[in-house]
Amino acid sequence: MIVRQLEAFAEALSGNGGPVMGKLLVAPFVSPMTRAKLEEHGVGWFDLTGNVRLRLDRPAVFLDRVGAERSEFRDPAERLLKSLRGPAAARVVLELADAELPLRVRELAERAKVGAATSARVLELLHREAVVERAEDGAVTAVHKRSLVERWAQDYKVMASNEVITALDPRGLSHALKVLPALETKVAVTGSAALRAYLPAGMTPVSPLVTLSLYTEDPVRLMKELGLKRADRGANVLVMRPYDDVVQEKARLVGGVEYAPPAQVVADLVTGQGRSTEEAEQLMTALESSGPGWER
Repeated sequence: MIVRQLEAFAEALSGNGGPVMGKLLVAPFVSPMTRAKLEEHGVGWFDLTGNVRLRLDRPAVFLDRVGAERSEFRDPAERLLKSLRGPAAARVVLELADAELPLRVRELAERAKVGAATSARVLELLHREAVVERAEDGAVTAVHKRSLVERWAQDYKVMASNEVITALDPRGLSHALKVLPALETKVAVTGSAALRAYLPAGMTPVSPLVTLSLYTEDPVRLMKELGLKRADRGANVLVMRPYDDVVQEKARLVGGVEYAPPAQVVADLVTGQGRSTEEAEQLMTALESSGPGWER
C-alpha cells in the first residue's frame, strides 16, 4: 500500500512537470521486513533510529546505513504486539498460511482456536510489517507466505521453541522411516524428511538426508518404539515435544506418514542447522505452484 501511494505521488508530480529523482519513505521507524519490501520495489527509506537507504541516478548518490532493528519510539502504554513468540501467535501464522481468503478477524480466531483479541493483534503486527494485506473492513485479502514465515522465524527457533532430545538410531534413518506408519505413538515428521514428502515427484533434494526430525507429545515412548538411544554426538534423530498441539493438529498424511504442515516445515528448516536454509528455499520454491503467496 505504501509503495502504491508513493508511486501515485511520483506519477502525479511528474505529470505536473516536476522532477522525480527517486522515491523515499520517511517514518519514525522502518522495520527490517518493511525495508526488505521497499528494496524490492526500488524505494528508499529514512527513519529516526538511523536506518537510511537513498539511491539516485542523477546525481549519482547511494547511502545505506543500518540503525535500530526495533523501534525506540513506541509509547510504553501502547499495546501493539511486537513479537510472534508463543503458541497463540504460531496458531495464527499457520492458519494464515493455509486459509482461503478473504478472512476476517473473528473467523481467523475461530479457525486458529485463539481469542479474537489475539487474532486482531497478530494481524495488526503482520499488516504493519507488510506481510498481509487487508481491506477497509479489516479482512485479510492477501498473505505473503514467504514473508510470513520469515517474520515468524525472527521469534521462533526450532531448537529453542521446542523440547528437543538428540538421539541415535543405530540401524540408520531408513529403519526409522520404514517403521513410522506402524507406530502407536502419534508422530509428525518435519525438517529434511518432510521436505522430501512435499517436493514434486522427480525433484531431487538439495542435500542428503542426515537427520530425521520428529514431533511427538511422548518423546520417551517414541524412543522406545523406535529403539533410539540418547546421543550428544553422532545423533541422527531429533525427537521434539512441540511448542503446541497445533503442529500435530495440522499435520498432513502423505504415503501413510504424518508430516508437519508446510509452513511449519519451512520455519523449522529456516531456523535449523547445516544446509537447512537451502532446503527451506527449495521447499518454498516448490510451494509456489501449489497456491499464491509463496512466490518471492
